[in-house]
Amino acid sequence: MKTCWLCPNRLEGDNLTGEHVIPSAIGGRKEVFSFICRYCNGTRGAAWEAELAKQFLWFSSAAGVKRGRGGKHPDFKVQTASGEKLKLHNDSVLALDGHDVSVENLGDRIYARIRTSDAKTIKNLLKKIASENPEFDFENAKITKDSIDSYLDEPLTISVHYGGPAGGRSMVKSSLALISELHVDKTVCGRALAYLLDPLPEAPQPYCFFFGADLIINRPEDHLFHCVSVIGQPEEGRILGYVEFFNFARILIHIGDGYSGDAFQVTYAIDPVKGKELELSVDFGLIKGSLEVLFQRPSKPPQMYIDSLEYAISIVNSLNDDRVRHMAISKASREALRELGLSSSTEEVPLALKDEWIRLFLKGLVPYIEAKFKKDR
Repeated sequence: MKTCWLCPNRLEGDNLTGEHVIPSAIGGRKEVFSFICRYCNGTRGAAWEAELAKQFLWFSSAAGVKRGRGGKHPDFKVQTASGEKLKLHNDSVLALDGHDVSVENLGDRIYARIRTSDAKTIKNLLKKIASENPEFDFENAKITKDSIDSYLDEPLTISVHYGGPAGGRSMVKSSLALISELHVDKTVCGRALAYLLDPLPEAPQPYCFFFGADLIINRPEDHLFHCVSVIGQPEEGRILGYVEFFNFARILIHIGDGYSGDAFQVTYAIDPVKGKELELSVDFGLIKGSLEVLFQRPSKPPQMYIDSLEYAISIVNSLNDDRVRHMAISKASREALRELGLSSSTEEVPLALKDEWIRLFLKGLVPYIEAKFKKDR
């Protein structure tokens, strides 16, 4: 009977559960059922994956990554270069984070201006204004609401990091999850297991950020991917793992020593946007030098890391631009149909209304076209 890799529980009955090799929150699909029990999955595993998902949330939301178990990505707080605070929604829409309130006393009346992305808060804000300004007649106040859509005209600032006590454990766990399907005794995965079992944040890490070589031979150039690969090297007496998320977040894992079984290598990769499994080749033979030297943290980010991050961001931006363009076209079409008294699901506009529909449709696209022109200038 197989037991959990992280505790003595047998993997049977209620203890049996599926575990994603790549976290479902960042688009993972493949599950294994001979790895960890339900309890360890719901305690240790869930906490680690929550942190990892948070680290990559901008990439997941902006690119439209499909979560393995469905659901939406949570809002991601961002800031523009000028300091305006926004929230990135799952559908690529940016909204004001919080609200702006200005109150002007004009003598015979009070003028309040409220800017918010949540219409439900307007009433509460007006009540607050009334409590602070007794002369403000809340019950008889004239309220004018305008819904204004605009396009971002300045860059966003985001902070990118990965690994750490929780995120690092999640990435290491991915390599062990892949190994669990093989006929490999977990006792030879001692370094990685010791790390997952040690609750201390400063526990010795069995991995390093690896940018000494590009191990992926057939690296995709035009889309995002995640990749997990493990290899058993009996001649070196070790098992290694390589994990790469979103084309740039790469770690090399010293999973264990004392391996003397058959040589093996298995790789799992996926396009997280389309949810499509990929056939990628990882060459561990490109790793040069001792692991001890490789595990020494560099004094500054390697150029390969900077280049790969910039390239990944360019792919995400391209995917996000496609989503924004699609939304702009859909909205312009929908509003043009509405103004003509037609259903938003209308597929064929009556010939007599087609010219007017085209005029209204193009009018609705003007804000997007102007923003696009300004951005590309």
